[in-house]
Amino acid sequence: MHCKPPPLMTSELGSFARHTIEHRKPAIIADVLADSDSPELIQEPLGELLAEIREGQVAVPPEGIPLRPEWLRAWAPWEGHTWLQLPWYFAEAYFYVRLLAAVGYFEGVHPDPFAKRKAALLRQCDVLLPSLARAEEACQGLPQEEAFALLARRSLWGNRLDLSNLAVARRHQDEPSHLDETGLVVDELAAALAAVRTAGEGRVTFLCDNCGPELLADLHLAVWLLRHGVETVVLELKSQPFFVSDAMLADALALISYLQASGNDFAASLGQELKLALEQGRLVLLEHPFWTGPGHYTELPPDLRARLADCALVISKGDVNYRRFLEDRRWPYETPLAQIISYFPAPLLLLRTFKGELAAGLPAGAAQSLATLDPNWLISGRFGVAQFVPAPGGG
Repeated sequence: MHCKPPPLMTSELGSFARHTIEHRKPAIIADVLADSDSPELIQEPLGELLAEIREGQVAVPPEGIPLRPEWLRAWAPWEGHTWLQLPWYFAEAYFYVRLLAAVGYFEGVHPDPFAKRKAALLRQCDVLLPSLARAEEACQGLPQEEAFALLARRSLWGNRLDLSNLAVARRHQDEPSHLDETGLVVDELAAALAAVRTAGEGRVTFLCDNCGPELLADLHLAVWLLRHGVETVVLELKSQPFFVSDAMLADALALISYLQASGNDFAASLGQELKLALEQGRLVLLEHPFWTGPGHYTELPPDLRARLADCALVISKGDVNYRRFLEDRRWPYETPLAQIISYFPAPLLLLRTFKGELAAGLPAGAAQSLATLDPNWLISGRFGVAQFVPAPGGG
């Protein structure tokens, strides 16, 4: 497009982006202190970060962080600005890098500061195991198109339980078994499955989001794909803690071990199937520093672009991935996604629960109808999309 809309900014009064910096980030700092086994060691640097967020200018990226040259380039235009004068994605992603640096994570001084909260999220999977088995049973009697749609919707709605946005998580934590409910503003799952079938025995890659219940639903969908003609499923995971509950490689392995030891017959068999797929190289767990960096997906590094390019389908999970595909810009709601994401090299399925004030590719009039139903429809987690974008030249 010739003229891109402006990015979401933390400077916008009354916006969710501003609320994120003013309220959610200080709350996360408080949680890290409360969960630490040695809070006295990290209280001072976290206090300095909190003071900077509340009243100071955004400090230069510290030495020793991954992708520091990229962070320096992203920070340079905002030197001298406050945290309430920044592009929203940069502010959020930079917060996590700064928090990890403050607690000594990159020097090995402090482990994952969100580990206790992720462990609690893993335990929350207990209540999902009966519905997991019911979904498996339901799939046995369905045509493949309907079975894929059922499991993809569960994968989508699992994204509601996000520890970086506790307001949404708390609103939905009492309904974890309803992961297959409707509420899709756009449903293009059939087109996504057709792309997989067209590719034959290809590779499907998940750009993962949260660990725990969401990743459990992702893994169930991954196993179904492996059973139905997909040669390899890849999980692209975070290489460091990010947005509190984003899944790292260790979190994925912990979930597979949890399933094997669950005592639930279907969950245990699913865990064993996943373990075997790992051993056979049909399930592959990868990470890349770009996933926790400052760049949007228009800036995919060559090595990452190359490993995504020949996928039969890339399944993007969650709100932050969606935002990075759209460069976190305020596109008109009806802008065709294929027009915005024409740069991406593979067929793409976006499974996204609305938790941020942007969207595109919506039907005419949909935004107005949703706003009538729920004035906070863009951030409430009540609605979502399953949007398919063909590869360039794919029609």
